[in-house]
Amino acid sequence: MAKKEKEKPVLHLDGKDYIIEDMTDLQKEKASEVALYQNHVADVQNKLSTNAFMRQQLIECEKVFVDKHQKGVKELKEMLDNDHSPHDMGDEND
Repeated sequence: MAKKEKEKPVLHLDGKDYIIEDMTDLQKEKASEVALYQNHVADVQNKLSTNAFMRQQLIECEKVFVDKHQKGVKELKEMLDNDHSPHDMGDEND
């Protein structure tokens, strides 16, 4: 049984393939740096997308709580306005 030949690691860059083991040490170092930056770009893009989704959710949640707050304030004002027994803040005997 013949051994399968291992595929050599390849760098895909602008539609062209470069075999990494054929690169000089300096080229390998730069290729590693480029790959790292590519990972950073992909990660940041993913986070931006996730945060945009979370922002949309938070905006909708905020609307619910603002509505509840406004309703509560309105109900409290009505309760306070309908209290016909005025209290003098300075008189503790009321």
